[in-house]
Amino acid sequence: GGGGGRGGGGWDDDGGSGRRRSTIRRLAPWIALLVILTPLLIGGLYIYNIYENKYHPADYSGPGTSSVTVQVNSGDSASSLGPRLQSLGVVASARAFVLAAEHTTSTTSTGAPPQLEAGFYKLHMHMQASLAWAALLNPKNRVQLTVTIPEGKRASQVVLILAKETSIPASQFQAVINSPAQLGLPSYAKGKVEGYLFPATYTIQPNETAAQILKAMVQRYDIEAQAIKISSAATAVHLSSAQVIIEASLAQAEGGSVSDYPKIARVIANRLAIGMHLQFDSTVLYGLGKYAVSATIAETKTPGPYNTYLNAGLPVGPICNPGNAAIQAVLHPASGNWLYFLTKPGGASEFSTTPLQGQ
Repeated sequence: GGGGGRGGGGWDDDGGSGRRRSTIRRLAPWIALLVILTPLLIGGLYIYNIYENKYHPADYSGPGTSSVTVQVNSGDSASSLGPRLQSLGVVASARAFVLAAEHTTSTTSTGAPPQLEAGFYKLHMHMQASLAWAALLNPKNRVQLTVTIPEGKRASQVVLILAKETSIPASQFQAVINSPAQLGLPSYAKGKVEGYLFPATYTIQPNETAAQILKAMVQRYDIEAQAIKISSAATAVHLSSAQVIIEASLAQAEGGSVSDYPKIARVIANRLAIGMHLQFDSTVLYGLGKYAVSATIAETKTPGPYNTYLNAGLPVGPICNPGNAAIQAVLHPASGNWLYFLTKPGGASEFSTTPLQGQ
């Protein structure tokens, strides 16, 4: 009886194993299919994601919210700028930005990609890529200051104008002026910026320093000086380059109108030729750091390197920053034997060979 029981047990075991093998055999094709399909599915999803990211990348919709300033560097393209815009949160993906740029290129008549201009631009967070690209091509979105420095301002006045317009403290500009080696002044300036901060309209970028702004003004002077070949032009009128700028600053400061500058330049030349003191109130006042229409008797008797009542010849340096008209006046003075002039209210000056009423 016991043996029969064991035989029965063996039969049951074989039956269980058979059923398992049968189940495995039935599932085998499915398992094989799963083994084959799983990598295919994963690979397919991967390829699909690559395709989607390439041709339908993540993108925001609309113009975005809250402003952000973005710097475009010289030589930047959509592909170099895209990752930065993505990290800043301007665009949802760098790829969407590149596609937007490529689409713009394909729709332009020339087929040439529009060039990004270096500078700072006002954009928004979470912008649609095409709108971000369009915004960077629009000059209206450039963040920059335009500052005009009028002719005839003293360096101290230029500093105040720049400080007011740029919000850079005047002390920072003054610190650069006190240590001007970095400005590239001409050798004949003798380390003084007065006369060499060229009056013009300047475009100032948001991250520019006081040194960079002042350097741009000196560079502009250099460009103007080279354009008129100042060294040879000065020699032609028996002056040095430094003397031209000093005399131009005097004509600029004394002249009531641009048309007077060449005549004032002639008066300066005539007085110097006969050894007569210039006796310009403008130089006296500059030396004293004052502003007025005319100097007092006491002021004209105050010794100093800019006192042309007490000292013969030109003052030691320019007394303001002259513009082109005043410089040209010194290089091309009017013809005349005048030794005196008087600037009338309203701007016009009267010129004479003898002292005028009021002098």
